[in-house]
Formats: sequence, structure tokens, C-alpha cells
Amino acid sequence: MRWFFISFLIVYLGAHYYIFHRVSTDLRLNHNTSVWFLLIICLLAFFGVFNQIFLHKYAGSVTNFNFIIELAYIWVGILSIAFTFLLAGNILFIFFKDPQIRLYITATALALTFLSAVYSYINVKVNSPVIKNIEIKVPNLPVDKFKIVQLSDIHINILTKPEEIKKIVDTVNSLNPDIVAITGDVVDSDISDTYQDYDMHNIKSNYGIFIVSGNHEYYRGIDKFKTFTQKAGYILIDNKNVAVNNMIYIAGIADFKESKRFNSNVYDFDKAFEGVDFSKPVIFLSHQPEAFGKALSYPFTLQLSGHTHAGQIPPFDIIEKIIFRHFYGLYYENGKYVYVTSGTRWWGPPLRLFSKSEIVNITLYRQ
Repeated sequence: MRWFFISFLIVYLGAHYYIFHRVSTDLRLNHNTSVWFLLIICLLAFFGVFNQIFLHKYAGSVTNFNFIIELAYIWVGILSIAFTFLLAGNILFIFFKDPQIRLYITATALALTFLSAVYSYINVKVNSPVIKNIEIKVPNLPVDKFKIVQLSDIHINILTKPEEIKKIVDTVNSLNPDIVAITGDVVDSDISDTYQDYDMHNIKSNYGIFIVSGNHEYYRGIDKFKTFTQKAGYILIDNKNVAVNNMIYIAGIADFKESKRFNSNVYDFDKAFEGVDFSKPVIFLSHQPEAFGKALSYPFTLQLSGHTHAGQIPPFDIIEKIIFRHFYGLYYENGKYVYVTSGTRWWGPPLRLFSKSEIVNITLYRQ
């Protein structure tokens, strides 16, 4: 973890320096203006680090701190977007050498950064989550249709307003699902005693709420997460499966990476599928979509995953498309489906540029 923090710090500070160098050089700022701009960049860099190390300790007790923390997260998001657009401008410099054109390119990149940040914030706070409807025909379904609502990556933390989660709960209940499948990263703080503030216990379904752990559950305390799921009445299926009213099976694994790193209930595909009647449709829950490759040897029907957030903002959407074979959306391989959601909310900066937070409404139809 120490080396991860050091690596992050190097990249984080390097991005600040890159933006300072590009803007001061390409916009041809005079000495005094460059000094002031450098001071602002240094303060913003410190602001982001200070937010993570100190302000989180006091969040919740003083409302103003919560607002400051969100501002710090927004700056980190703006930093990422600005870095991406300015880096794209570097590519254009290969073809345009004139200093005046460089000025126009960099000024355009900054303008696009501002517009993108404003839109991304509105996209998160006003326009989401949306309902994503998916229909899949599956063999051996003993009823005409079966409805699953998927939630993922809710990331409830010290900044989360209860009314935001209550709105999600109300939307889920309005869909009247047969089951609710929650594919990890519900929490970024301990809500084992405060889950009722968010109405998390009031999610309704005909046959139960099924949940698996994500990487953030391990970061924040897997035992506290288990306590929360028990109190809320959820069915935790890390490395387990459950038959649902003799119609389908729900199977799941603990987080595909962190369960092994923390050596706690390490993910186990054999245990997850043990005793499953594969003549019925099998829904497999895994927070991380990479599990699909290893799960292919089992004859399940549909895997539901999250984790990627569809990248949220540049350059992470570009990077994750390269890293993850199944990045976002519905895929069909070797007779099996996998759906990777963009997430019900967001993590870190409350910004989304090319994606929306979503509640996934899946209807299985008998083939």
C-alpha cells in the first residue's frame, strides 16, 4: 500500500507540473503571471493530498468539511480531464509547429476541460442514475419471464446524502423485481449501524436481495460489510449459491482480487457452483468482470459485474478499455452472457463525461 501511495503521488504531482508547464509555455504567460499560476497549482495539489490525509477524519462532524472534500475530489477530476485534453493537444503539435497555433490548441483544450467538467458534474448530480433496460432470452426458464434489478458500485461514504440513496431504493422498488442483485462496492465507510438512514433495508423484491463483496468492502472492513448485509436482510453469496423458488440459481464469488490479497474467504468458483442444477438458468455474480474468463468452464447463463464505472472521466475510460476485455455493456461469448454495469453511482470525483450512472433492469424471457 505504501508503494501504491508513492506511485500515485508521483503521477499526481507530475500531472500538476505538466499542466503548469503546458499552460505557462503555450499561453506565453509573463514571469509574474507564471509565478502566481505556479502558486495556484501547488495549492491545488496540496489541497487534494490534504483532503485524503486529514479532512476525511473530520468529515461528517462539520458540514463545511464535507463541502471542501467534495471540492477536492472535483479538482482531481478536472485535473484528469485537463491532462487528457492537453496531452491530445501534444499530438496535434506534431503537425502544427507555429507558436500561435499552439496557443489556440492549448486554449481550446482548457475551454473543453471547463465545459466537460461542468457537464460531467450535472450528468452525475441531475441526470443519473438512469434505468438501463436489458432483455435476454434464455433456455430452460420455467416461467415466461423473470426480472432482475442489478445495483453496483453505490459507494456510500461520509459525503453521501441519505436522500440520494433513498431515491435509488424507491426506483428499484418501483420496478417490482423478482430479485435484486448487488454486485459489490456498496460501501466506502462503515454503515453497519447507519444503513437505516439510507433506507437500504427497505429494498423490496419478490424472492430476495443477493449480494457479493467488491474490492472496497475489503478496503473498508469485510467483517463490517458482513454485519451490514445481515442486518439489512441481504443474502450474501460470496462463494455460495442459492436456488430461487425452483426457477433459477444465483451463484457468486468474493472479490476476484482483494479476497486473495486480504486472505479472507478467498474467491472459489468450485464452491460458488457446488450443487447447482445447471438444467436451470444460473446467474453468476462477480464484482470484477475479469472473473468471466475463469468462470467460462461452468455452464452458467449470465454473469453480472461492475467495478469499471465505464471509466467515469478521461483518461480512465481510455485506459480501462485497454485493460478490461469486458469494459461496459452486454457481451455474449461461448454461449454465455456477461453484463458489466457502469455503476449505480460513482467513486471519487462526482463527474461522468461519456457515461451515466445506471440501475439495470434485466428481464429474462423463456427461449
